[in-house]
Amino acid sequence: MKILITWWAWFVASNMTKVLLQQWHSILAIDNFLLGRREYIQSYIDHANYSFIEDDLLNFDNILPYFQWIDLVLHLAANSDISKGAQVTDIDLKIWTIVTYNVLECMRISNVKQIIFASTSAVYGVAKKVPTAEDDGPLFPISLYGASKLACEWLISSFWHNYDIQAWIFRFGNVIGRNSTHGAAFDFVHKLKKDPTQLLILGDGKQAKPYIYVDDLIDWILFWYEHAKDELNYFNLTPEGKTSVTFIAESIAKHIWLHDVHIIYTWWKQWRKGDVPQVELDNNKLRQLWWGPKYTSEQAVVQGTKDIVDQIYHIGILK
Repeated sequence: MKILITWWAWFVASNMTKVLLQQWHSILAIDNFLLGRREYIQSYIDHANYSFIEDDLLNFDNILPYFQWIDLVLHLAANSDISKGAQVTDIDLKIWTIVTYNVLECMRISNVKQIIFASTSAVYGVAKKVPTAEDDGPLFPISLYGASKLACEWLISSFWHNYDIQAWIFRFGNVIGRNSTHGAAFDFVHKLKKDPTQLLILGDGKQAKPYIYVDDLIDWILFWYEHAKDELNYFNLTPEGKTSVTFIAESIAKHIWLHDVHIIYTWWKQWRKGDVPQVELDNNKLRQLWWGPKYTSEQAVVQGTKDIVDQIYHIGILK
């Protein structure tokens, strides 16, 4: 297949590229490095089945020609730095919603008929039903990030209905593993590298969300792309259960061999505006045809924090 990957130097996309190239797909990648890291994708530069375009997906006229030979779009832009969106209120609108419109319009004009979209559990907001299933509602996001992702889902639904574009929408739990660029574990390791004696945690440490290891995430995306045949497919992509912030901090301390870290809690009820402190997703829809991920949420955190510790301490990405 001829596949276009957006935000290629980002966390999930860089891991996905490796898997797809192993399957001998031809890949065209577009990234402007707003959130991506060149270090993550250096090993692919000279691969025979890969081409890279450094450009901004907001530049519609620039990117349109690249859709002419594409079979499938992997639209994997998914940054969960909610605080950034709260500070610059149009950033999520631009880099998620308008960019997604541009991608869909390029697909329409170029007659590209399939898209995989990375959505988020943030579209549910503070869910009334927990664990939360795909058809539970109403959907009232409390972050601009979640609102923009939900708007993207609506755009995809409308393009599906009007222009016969088949779609796979995946509402991710928190993804963790190699090539991370953000998130609680990433931030904690960075803080402990600067000061290994103490760690400040916003809130009471009981905030908990489902974590999925990046390899499980990729396996599930590719499996359901091949096996879910509706015109509009949508899934929670998550293991069962959830993992607390304190568990993440303790897991990191073990990996770094820090036995006397003083953890300081701010005891705020909600650790930052727009963030849902308790998230648990229903994955029964996924399990109807497959047994589930290799890692539970806590196992994903243990493996993922090990990856992040190795990434920051040994690769030297963060100076």
